[in-house]
Amino acid sequence: EACEVWRGGLQNLLCGQNNLKELPAAICQMTNLQKLLLSGNQLSAVPADLRHLKNLKTLQLDGNNLGGLPDDLFAGPLSGALEDLDLAGNTLEGLPSTIAHLSVLSRLILARNRFHALPDSLGRLPKLQHLDASENNLSGVPDGFFKNSTCLSELWLQGNSINRLKLQEADGFQDFLARRKNRLDAKIDSNVVGHIDLAVCGLE
Repeated sequence: EACEVWRGGLQNLLCGQNNLKELPAAICQMTNLQKLLLSGNQLSAVPADLRHLKNLKTLQLDGNNLGGLPDDLFAGPLSGALEDLDLAGNTLEGLPSTIAHLSVLSRLILARNRFHALPDSLGRLPKLQHLDASENNLSGVPDGFFKNSTCLSELWLQGNSINRLKLQEADGFQDFLARRKNRLDAKIDSNVVGHIDLAVCGLE
């Protein structure tokens, strides 16, 4: 009922840590939503109709029981809006191919899942700057990933069986390092308080 009441103009819906097992269908009709936080629930599936949320910039689905996502989740109006997607702490082994449609996605969190390989489609995300794929079962990144990911400046891969020296031989890695250095320099120059991890991709 609350979803029905707020369907019109609600922009932020924060439903983390609520033991939700499924999403009310009305959420998919809240087309003014800009932030949808569903962290730490018990969701084992999400409706494909989330693709209709044409203004949604942030979607947090971390800490649920998701073993997969609908094939067409990122095929609708959502594809031109979503900037931040957090899928950490689920049981995902893959992503729908439509993730390549996320034309403005800049931050993608895949940590603590069951990925054995990252999909090639990640290299087709034109705005991706930050990717966290730590604590999975990865042995490397897709061929051409660094060359194709021309905006990527932050990558975390710790907790995987990845050889750092081999990773550094990948085509385009030096360009990634240059962007990473520029990002870290800007952070230092702006006197940002906090720990700055200088390990390359979190790897020793």
